[in-house]
This record gives sequence, structure tokens and C-alpha cells, in this order.
Amino acid sequence: MLKRDLGPVTVMGFARYRAKEGVDPADLIAAARVWQRDFLAHQPGIAMHCFLGNHAGDFADAILATDPASFMAMAEAHASAPSSGTFMELLDRDSIRLTQNMLLGGPQHVPQGFACIEFGSFSPKETDVSDDAIQLAAERIRQDYLSRFDESKAHFMARIDDTTYSEIAFVETEGAAREICNGYLEEPACLPLLNMFDPASVDLDFWHVLA
Repeated sequence: MLKRDLGPVTVMGFARYRAKEGVDPADLIAAARVWQRDFLAHQPGIAMHCFLGNHAGDFADAILATDPASFMAMAEAHASAPSSGTFMELLDRDSIRLTQNMLLGGPQHVPQGFACIEFGSFSPKETDVSDDAIQLAAERIRQDYLSRFDESKAHFMARIDDTTYSEIAFVETEGAAREICNGYLEEPACLPLLNMFDPASVDLDFWHVLA
């Protein structure tokens, strides 16, 4: 995992993809480590990178940046970096899904002490739901529910585009992340946010840190 002391962050890039047929996951992890060390560690404003996997055999990158300009500059430089080419050659490029998540509530500290990221996206039922309403509902979850779990290390809400938000939880273990998530439906503090979701739009998974 890459972590740099660059101060608070305002944007998280999240890319999901599959490896090419026949690629050994060990080779992909090794290439991700080289890309992390030789490219990302030298990009201005890139404060954190995790290479992640899920139980379906998919992979993901989570990148925290100090500002959108730094994230975009990294994305543009990525195409010409030697380690990027080596890494990308192992991926099924048609499977790549990338989102830029603008964090709500102002700059956030880089999370510490986690081994699992729960990443979920959703669209609100109503078109007039505001960023402030989303953030207010999320703050109630943090104060009245997540505060009970020592394993919960950070919780962000973010905007992906005009109709899509994301909820991002950094948790000590995947087991704790799943337990916390399963408790949402029975927890009154979580209902205001859940009631804003269009259930058909929810896309959620649990990702464990590989590098």
C-alpha cells in the first residue's frame, strides 16, 4: 500500500477490472507493486493507493488525491509510464470501470489501519436530493452507529456525477465490514440515508487489500 503524508484529500479514484484469461494473480499483484512504487509514488498530490481484490476474482485500485487536478494529471501521465504499460497488459481492458469520487463534507484525512474497503454506489430516488442532505444523513450514521465499532476506520460519502453518489467505508477487516453493513437495515440511524437510495441502482462490494 502506498501512503504519503500530503495532508487532507478531496477525491478518490476507484477502478474495477478483471485480469486477462490465464494471468496468474501473483503476477498481477507484483506488477501492481511496481506501478505503485515506480509511478504513483512520484505523482504530485497522490496520497494513497491500494491494490484490491474481491471474492469474485476481480481487482480494483483505490487512489486518494489531494485535489482533482492532481488526480487528472496522474491519469494523463499514466498512459506513458513504462510500469503502467506492463500492468495494463495483464488486464482485460474491456472490463475496466473507473469512477472519480468527489468527497463530500470537505477535505478528509487519509484512513489508517484498514484492510478492507466497502465501496457502494447508488442513485437517489428523488432528483432534488442535495449533497448537504446526503452528508447530514451520513453524519448521523457515523455518530450514532459507526462509532460503536472500533474496526470502523473512516467513512466517506462522495459524488460521482449528477445522478450518482458513492459510500466508501474503510474497515479493519472484511468480517467487520460485512457485519457493519448487515446491521444497516436494523439500525434507525441508517434509515434516513437508506431511504434516499433507489434500491435498483445500488452496486456494492467488499474489497480486501492485496498491495
